[in-house]
Amino acid sequence: MRKKYVFRLVYLLLSISVIFSLIINIKINEISNELSSINYEIVELELTKASVNVEYIKKYSFENIENISKVKSYVKLSVNNLNLDLETPYKFSDIEEMNPTVMGFSR
Repeated sequence: MRKKYVFRLVYLLLSISVIFSLIINIKINEISNELSSINYEIVELELTKASVNVEYIKKYSFENIENISKVKSYVKLSVNNLNLDLETPYKFSDIEEMNPTVMGFSR
């Protein structure tokens, strides 16, 4: 009589563990499918981002801007920025040497 209950208990535990394992595998497969679809969407978005970036580069490249300026008959100006009287922002040679007094002590 005892063996009967022990075998039923073992059978029940094994059945529960197998069913629990199957349920976990089903959930893992569902999550894996969702993850693969998300990865596919990410790849598509990266491709569209790359194509938009290429279009942006084509549209705002220097060559295209020069072509547009030729069509609109703009003239490129030569810019010469020559400034020979540049000075350093701080001239230490012109400033007298200062001896600061801090808390009654000076150098």
